[in-house]
Amino acid sequence: MNSKIIIACVLMNLLLVLRPAMSAAPSCDAVITSFAPCLSYLKNVGYVPSTSCCDNIKVLDQRLPEKQDRKSVCQCIKLAIPIIGTVNNTRVQDVSNSCGSNLYEIPPISPDMNCDNVV
Repeated sequence: MNSKIIIACVLMNLLLVLRPAMSAAPSCDAVITSFAPCLSYLKNVGYVPSTSCCDNIKVLDQRLPEKQDRKSVCQCIKLAIPIIGTVNNTRVQDVSNSCGSNLYEIPPISPDMNCDNVV
């Protein structure tokens, strides 16, 4: 009986440890936190994104293996537009290149952005 309880506890702990690696789109708070260091660049301040921006974008990029995850991130950005304000969409597209990440293409950021077009 005790061995069954120990095995069940080990399996539960294993599931808790592996759960973050099983995909799942990051929360909107995490998405906004990831993009926050990039806002000055996206609003035409500076010539390149900051190191902090690039580091956050690369981490976010690794968490988006599935199309639905990328759509969820797009929806988070869309919801944050009243806080983010207007950005230079050319720079939105340039962030992944400038940071050397594989960030999936984000549609132009605007109140009517279409997250269904995310690849």
